[in-house]
Amino acid sequence: MDDYRDLVSAALALFCAGVILVAGHLLIEWHARHAEPGIEVEAPKSGGSPSPLLSNGSPPNRKMIELSTEVRRKRPT
Repeated sequence: MDDYRDLVSAALALFCAGVILVAGHLLIEWHARHAEPGIEVEAPKSGGSPSPLLSNGSPPNRKMIELSTEVRRKRPT
């Protein structure tokens, strides 16, 4: 009988951990949606032919978001 109690306790602990993880994920998404947007900088407009570095995919978005210095420092070099 004691084994069933252990299984129920473990299942309850896993269920609570799952609920906490989902709630944390939803909270992070909510904060990301309601945060102030970064500084927007328009890309320079070129009148000539497109740059060879651009892909042939969808047309580029002309608005760029400048990353904060903290985010830039976290990037690998």
